[in-house]
Amino acid sequence: MLSTNITLSTALQQVASARPEQEALVCGETRLRYAQVVEQSLALANALRQAGIGKGDKIACLLPPGVEFTLLLFAVAELGAVFVPLDPRLRQQQLERVLGDCEAALLVAEASLPREELPGARALRLLLHTGTGEASLRVWIAKGAPAPPGLGTGVAPNDLLALLYTSGTTGTPKATMHSHRSLIAPVVASIRLRELWLSKPNLKWLGNSLRALARYRARLLRAAGGPQTFLSTVGWQTITGLEVMLQALLMGDRLVVLPHFHPRRALELVERERVTILVAVPMALEVMLALEDFDAYDTSSLLICGTGAAPCPPDLARQVQRRFGCAIHIGFGATETAGGIAATSLADSDERQAVTVGRAMPGVEVKIVDEQRRSLPAGHVGELACRGESVMLGYYRNPDSTAEVLDEEGWYYTGDLAVCDEAGYLRIVGRKKDVIIRGGQNIYPEEIEACLTLHPSIREAAVVGGPSPLGGEAVWAFVLLEDGARLTSQEVVEHCRSRLEVYKLPTQVRFVDDFPRSNSGKPQKYTLRAMIQRETEGAAKHG
Repeated sequence: MLSTNITLSTALQQVASARPEQEALVCGETRLRYAQVVEQSLALANALRQAGIGKGDKIACLLPPGVEFTLLLFAVAELGAVFVPLDPRLRQQQLERVLGDCEAALLVAEASLPREELPGARALRLLLHTGTGEASLRVWIAKGAPAPPGLGTGVAPNDLLALLYTSGTTGTPKATMHSHRSLIAPVVASIRLRELWLSKPNLKWLGNSLRALARYRARLLRAAGGPQTFLSTVGWQTITGLEVMLQALLMGDRLVVLPHFHPRRALELVERERVTILVAVPMALEVMLALEDFDAYDTSSLLICGTGAAPCPPDLARQVQRRFGCAIHIGFGATETAGGIAATSLADSDERQAVTVGRAMPGVEVKIVDEQRRSLPAGHVGELACRGESVMLGYYRNPDSTAEVLDEEGWYYTGDLAVCDEAGYLRIVGRKKDVIIRGGQNIYPEEIEACLTLHPSIREAAVVGGPSPLGGEAVWAFVLLEDGARLTSQEVVEHCRSRLEVYKLPTQVRFVDDFPRSNSGKPQKYTLRAMIQRETEGAAKHG
């Protein structure tokens, strides 16, 4: 029944009307049925409407994954307002900047935030929180119940629904604009994939699923034909986390939420809730596998480990297959495409699951292009471009940046370098720009370099990504000091700590007498990466 021709709130209401008593959401001790999720989200929408929140108003969400986040999103969708999910760890200066940029009318946080502490958020009219008192979401839900019918009248699938912030190469936040349609499109694509593997078993299903059945046997048979149980361990301010939540709820599944990742807690939930689909960034999977008592947890319910948001090393993918005993789905996408561009599948061989990001999702076109954006044949490396209903409307109030990545025919140019084989399988080989990905978070070297050079003893800095023992990338800072100055690596990191989020802090600091430079005088970052590779390979040989 789900299609891209309805709004997000309508989509949830359709699911709830078909299975009102089914458990939808599990978070800590809270368990909500589908009927309760709809009832409470509509009540919150009604309370917000009574307070003057309406179509087009920006609602900033500074919450971890959980029940309140879910209810707020669907309330916002019902009103035709615009949802702005933000990292709860944002520092005040950056929070003010984002709230001012999007002109948020309402901010919802875990704790009460005094209005006077956010002078840069001039449009802010209302602050709510998840605690107790008159400004708590629970009180507002009670105030708005029961909600009258027809709150969502006048909201259309192409209306702006969300501003999802992603940084530019200088670390300046940009907001991707997504409609109801573009956020629902990846869910529709996932339903089409699921129909091949997880529909009710019949003769056609057997024909499609023989290879998968040979590998996953009882796990596939147990999972097929019924609702799945997702476990989300990824922050919902990211497109990965947001789409996992939408997929679970709009496909009529059961969503188990882990607001803050902890490896043992995640494995306990897999065992207790009989999770069939676990979603985690590669680093989180590696941390779970590294636990000494990993084998003490029962993960036999798992059919799929889904991962993305950062490169997944083939060796890690193979460990997941072997030790969890399930398939690994490596998804590839971007905030600008509401997540999914491509993904591996249950029918793919273990090797293809490990070394590729699969084939294009249903409804998504892809091509590999050269520097002039001319299509390249299979086997050639070039920039990956894609087109489909999930592509963003553009960057919020930033037409120049939009024009750089979106052409008149609707193609989005990802900036990622990829190669596509004759069978349509994609392999990502690099990035056109020097973004570092650490724990699923994008880190932009220019921001860290600017921070480093604020120190009076640092003349110049160059930041690049290098291999991390936990998977993903580590932040390597190469520092050129002023003449006669002295600093330790720890002092450099402490200088950054007061100005940057924790995940952006340099992991390794190296002092140089000068940089290898290009003809224009800029540090040659590819030479620095080669230095890192030699150092890490040397350490591995002697370690």
